[in-house]
Amino acid sequence: MKNAARNATLALLAAGLGWSTLPGAAETWPVKPLRFILPAQPGTSADIAVRALAQHLSKQWQQPVVVDNRPGAGSIVASQALAAAPADGYSFAWVIAAHATNPSLYRRLPYDTLRDFSGVTLIYSLRSVITAAPALPAANVGELIRLAQSKPGELSFTSPLPGTIPHLIGELFKRREKLQMEHIAYKGGIAAHVDLMAGRVAVMFDVLPNALPQIRAGRLKALAIVGDTPAKELPGVPTLPGLLPPNTLSGWNGVMVPARTPNSVTNKLNADLIRAARSPEVQARFATLTVDTITNTPPQFDAFIRSEIAFWGKVIRDAGIRLD
Repeated sequence: MKNAARNATLALLAAGLGWSTLPGAAETWPVKPLRFILPAQPGTSADIAVRALAQHLSKQWQQPVVVDNRPGAGSIVASQALAAAPADGYSFAWVIAAHATNPSLYRRLPYDTLRDFSGVTLIYSLRSVITAAPALPAANVGELIRLAQSKPGELSFTSPLPGTIPHLIGELFKRREKLQMEHIAYKGGIAAHVDLMAGRVAVMFDVLPNALPQIRAGRLKALAIVGDTPAKELPGVPTLPGLLPPNTLSGWNGVMVPARTPNSVTNKLNADLIRAARSPEVQARFATLTVDTITNTPPQFDAFIRSEIAFWGKVIRDAGIRLD
């Protein structure tokens, strides 16, 4: 009787104090609708991916998973919304590589990137590609380097947005090859593509999902895939190895939760997200986005974020890039 009374008292205390860290918290989670925060507009590749995952999770959990589009400021708007959310697992966010570069690009952020968030898992990686207009007199990276060396300061390069990973890869390439090439900033990939196709800028460092439709239509040509592995979508395009260190991705997307979310909930979210990401219906959607599924554990994702902040922070400092 004493044990029964003690257990009943503990149960009442747990309910009253919100002890979500008690054993069994993940067994009952989720019991209400969830919010999937997304730092992108509807209709983008990230939006397509997140909605595919949300649909699968909703069926699995028998709870609505509402996609909350929060575009703006290089994912800062969405990250701020996540930092302000309760740490109960009912709000989680899609994060992009900008999450790890923003601490170096901005003097002040409305949150602490390492203190206010916990990783759940990577979901997929993106390949970067170097593209040019068909009229550019360079068919590969070697010819591009020789062309830039013969015209110091005359060739320029661009990227989807300033401070993005493709921009930083361009800076790494320029520094490694000792080229005098200025980065031309645009407010989006579409505007950059227009000037690239018109020859007003020489080359563009881009992510493959953005560039592939223009390459397939013959409006752009691919000079190289950044990395050691060829892209199956462009089998004849050579790779550009050695520019990035091993285990450094040229673009990635994953999921995070507010810090102090119970580990039991984070681990269940990790397992369920990975199951969803590797399901046939979500894999079919990912295939249209030309991304590579890559998952890991919450501690591994946290360690990955720290390594990304350190690596890209040095690149940003060396290039003298600031966005505020």
